[in-house]
Amino acid sequence: MISRIAMLALLAAAAALSACGGAGSGRFLGQNSEKTKKAAELQVQMAQEYLKKNELEIARDKLIRALELDPYSAQAHTMSGFLNETIQDLVVAELHYRRAVELAPKDGGMNNNFGSFLCRRQRYDEADVMFRRAIADPYYKTKEAALTNAGVCARDAGQIEQAEIYLRQSLDFKPDYAPALYPMASVMHTRGDNLRARAFLQRFEALHPVSAESLLLAMKIEQALGDTASAEDYRRRLSNSFPRSAEAQSVEAQE
Repeated sequence: MISRIAMLALLAAAAALSACGGAGSGRFLGQNSEKTKKAAELQVQMAQEYLKKNELEIARDKLIRALELDPYSAQAHTMSGFLNETIQDLVVAELHYRRAVELAPKDGGMNNNFGSFLCRRQRYDEADVMFRRAIADPYYKTKEAALTNAGVCARDAGQIEQAEIYLRQSLDFKPDYAPALYPMASVMHTRGDNLRARAFLQRFEALHPVSAESLLLAMKIEQALGDTASAEDYRRRLSNSFPRSAEAQSVEAQE
């Protein structure tokens, strides 16, 4: 199932698109009146709110209505993709994500959303194409998000050098962008540059609540640097704060 973090990120992106009037919403064929398009946008906005509350059936009905009003709404299609991904109907999800990109082929948000979906399906090369399209959109206001997603995807694909390039570019756009700081720490640790890994993770911790994942990485970094006291402190925090997490259990299994 799609993660809560991914869900909130996609909802935020869709909300930004709504505020901008919905890139790609019926603009190509022009068959719907402005009044109908606005009504469709309102349905999408309501669907977003119901998705946040995990009221999926109502959200589905709102998106169905949005597409009845405006079949050419890229917004409605990308949110329908997200909804279907949430319920694990991946074939339908891909159809909607792909349709959103067809309707708004140069839109950074649409390409980023589809790229993220493809990356979650481990279709890394296809995802990278979408991320590059997102990054190329000169009007895309949150380019650091696409660059971060591209970096995480490259990391997951084992392309560590490319991951570092994307993540550095993201941090060039927004130096305190927490979603890029954590994966950059992970990449630096993988490369054996643990002093820089520590620095990036400390920046992340100053901006974002710790998680089981970040505490485990911090423990590994301190172990690699030979700071056994700090490593033990992170291990203890992991066990106390997230005792049921997979990360805590993996540490316990090694003891």
